[in-house]
Amino acid sequence: MPASEPFVIVGAGLGGAKAAEALRAKGYEGPLVLVGEEPHRPYERPPLSKDYLTGKSEREKAFVHPEPWYAEHDVELRLDSHVAAIERSAHQVRLADATRLDYAKLLLATGATPRHLPVLGGNAQQVVYLRTMDDSERLRELLGRISRLVIIGAGWIGLE
Repeated sequence: MPASEPFVIVGAGLGGAKAAEALRAKGYEGPLVLVGEEPHRPYERPPLSKDYLTGKSEREKAFVHPEPWYAEHDVELRLDSHVAAIERSAHQVRLADATRLDYAKLLLATGATPRHLPVLGGNAQQVVYLRTMDDSERLRELLGRISRLVIIGAGWIGLE
């Protein structure tokens, strides 16, 4: 792929950040844009339910790369950006703010989302889903002031 052709990665998590890293390491010199819905630069999710959640690790350790890495490797971060549509015939990604990003190559690295409880009260303020850094921070704050807790889900995160 010629260096002038843009590569867009949708999903600014571990997968997206490592894909950007690998592209630069393999010599891709063209425009590289990493789009993520969250306001935080890419971070690893496992610490959210372990050391970061319990206060044993600082927030900075969860991030995939130090903040300067993206500028040093000419990776444009489009954070707090929701992808509204992928227009394949036009080779464009349309963001919720109507911005259009042209691409020659597109990688979808959006990860998974937790299933929300399909019951009355499943979205109540006291129900916390753990996927994002903000979720972990909210749960961390709640753990400091609650006396009872119910965990629903016996996957890796629930068992931890």
